Amino acid sequence: MTRRFLTLALAALATGACERPSERDTGDRARAARMMVGALGYPGSLILTVAAGEQAAEVVLTTPASLGQVAAWYKATFQLNAWDLKTESQDRDGTVTLYAVRRTRPLWVRLRANTGGPGTTYSIIGVEMKGDTIL
Repeated sequence: MTRRFLTLALAALATGACERPSERDTGDRARAARMMVGALGYPGSLILTVAAGEQAAEVVLTTPASLGQVAAWYKATFQLNAWDLKTESQDRDGTVTLYAVRRTRPLWVRLRANTGGPGTTYSIIGVEMKGDTIL
């Protein structure tokens, strides 16, 4: 489930919803799915938003797991799935940013603890690639 979770979730968003999406929305979701190839979502996460531009896409998710659990899972999962974790940083507000590369594809994961309750909200940011080149 974890290997294809995000890709399948994005495909589901692109193909079905309660309301009929506009052609632009469908195009944005299809672009986001392309930009997130190989990205993994923490098991049991719920997608909050999907946003895509011409060159980058962001998926925002939430999980009841703690920030520490999610960060540790990402670090282990990156290693198991041929992602090279290049940097890990923590902002003053506690937000953790992981930057990883798989072959030439970059991926950013930003994690922050939920305010006023348990859990973590995080975003996965991917970019449009053509071969080995970021568009």
